[in-house]
Amino acid sequence: MTRGEISKNAAALLWAAWRRRYLIAIPMLLMPLISLSVSFLSTKQYESSTTLLFQEASQHNPFLEDLSIAINLKSRMNSLNALLHSRHILASVAWKMKMFKTNSTKETKSKVIQELSKALSVELVGDNIIKIRYKTAHKKDIIETLNTVSLSFIERVLAPQRSAIIQSENFLALELKKRRDDLNSADQNLAQYKNRFASELPELHAGNVNRLNELQLSLTEKKVSLQGAIAAKKSMASRLAQTNPVVGKIEESIIILRTDLTLLRSRYTDQHSQVQNLLASLQALQVERNRLLHNRRVPLEGDLNTEQLDRLWAIATTTSTDADLKQQPLLIVQLERLQHSADQVQRLSIEVSSLEVAITKLKLKVDGFGVHEQRLNELKREIQVRQNIYQDLSERYELARVTGSLGKAEENDRVKLIDAPFEPLGPSNLPLSLFLLAGIVCGIGLGTGLALTAELLDTSIRRKSVVRELLGIGVISRIPPQPEGQ
Repeated sequence: MTRGEISKNAAALLWAAWRRRYLIAIPMLLMPLISLSVSFLSTKQYESSTTLLFQEASQHNPFLEDLSIAINLKSRMNSLNALLHSRHILASVAWKMKMFKTNSTKETKSKVIQELSKALSVELVGDNIIKIRYKTAHKKDIIETLNTVSLSFIERVLAPQRSAIIQSENFLALELKKRRDDLNSADQNLAQYKNRFASELPELHAGNVNRLNELQLSLTEKKVSLQGAIAAKKSMASRLAQTNPVVGKIEESIIILRTDLTLLRSRYTDQHSQVQNLLASLQALQVERNRLLHNRRVPLEGDLNTEQLDRLWAIATTTSTDADLKQQPLLIVQLERLQHSADQVQRLSIEVSSLEVAITKLKLKVDGFGVHEQRLNELKREIQVRQNIYQDLSERYELARVTGSLGKAEENDRVKLIDAPFEPLGPSNLPLSLFLLAGIVCGIGLGTGLALTAELLDTSIRRKSVVRELLGIGVISRIPPQPEGQ
């Protein structure tokens, strides 16, 4: 574009601005007046703020870092902002500041709460500083309202930490009591099991095995002794069973007859009647003795029944003894020995039975070693698991108590007031000069826009260049405007 064209375009713009001078000038004069009117007529807004510092000194202490609970303002900021504008907090603040009465309608209460919500804002500065702003049309009670809001906000910020500590302590205390009862129950089960099987515990297994070997060895010895006693008893009973008291009497009579026969033969011959009578009697006794000896029946088992023993004792007690020798008859001695053998057999039989019963019981104890070992291991593992859980819960409970004590100790120093709420000296609205400047700028922009719009919408042809572009022919001459009537 040449300099001549630039000059022509600039001249055209100036000529257009001059033609639309009223559209440009009127908004430039009216908009500053309107902005000044808005500045004077707008509601005055008063703003106050307070700045709170939430300290976490324990987080910077390496000895207390694990015991403290972080506030985490940055991650909780959105929720805290929503909490600040919640109806619950705002209603309590409005109630304390007497912004509505008890008999106020729900619409009135809702309107007050909405206005209070719009007037409040919260901002996180850095990581630990919170700034709360409050805008209102009245300076009255602005400090008290902001203080009430700050106290409620601080309470809500610290509430999760307090509630978490309290709930943790209560939960851990309850669980600790349950686990203590479970651990006591497991200990009691182990103690009862040990009391029930005190002689079968794995610790006594080696002793039980040695005792079993000793009992088996003693049983073998007792059985051998019993067999010997039974054999001796049978032998003695067999000998006594062969003793027939009638045969004994016959033998005594035969001896007496032979003695008498010897005396008679010394005086008489064998044909003497007395000798013949003795010989006949002797022969009859021998025949009877032989018959009794031939018909005698000895029990196969070599034992005597009660009737035979009673008969033998009756014979033994009626047998005469020599008073000078002061000795008991042989039959009595044999019967006493038989009785002693019977007593010994009975005693050994009882001992063998007792040993067999003891061995049977001891075998059951020894054979149950694996079962008892398995059951004891299960009970011990159960106690170990419950003890570990109880120990872990106990440590956590103590840590929770220490954390609670730490929170209570730091409660007064956790929140610091950096800037207290203040009463504003003047309204926080924009200054008058800014409104005037904005009106002038808006007037210039509006006037220029109206002029440009009017120029673009005007289809009148005022330049020769436009005619040449539209018709494609040159302009020979231009007729100036003629007065009306000519």
